[in-house]
Amino acid sequence: MTLAILLIIPFIVGLALRLLGKQEKVAWFISSLVLPAFVLFVEFVLPYRGGGASMWPIAFVFGGFYGTISGGLGVLAAKLYL
Repeated sequence: MTLAILLIIPFIVGLALRLLGKQEKVAWFISSLVLPAFVLFVEFVLPYRGGGASMWPIAFVFGGFYGTISGGLGVLAAKLYL
């Protein structure tokens, strides 16, 4: 459930930034930073809740990839709307 919400947020950010008049590349770049920023926030700001090895580098890479795809889809949706 959390992953679904986290993939919707970059979509909404990309959509909103493009609808507010930002260029496509800028909106896509900013929306692709949402998920990696969340991974870093969870790892370095919140207290550690795990019991084993930390897997944040893997989550960072895959989160960045899926955040980029989701943000790009948001920018594409705004482009189709406009």
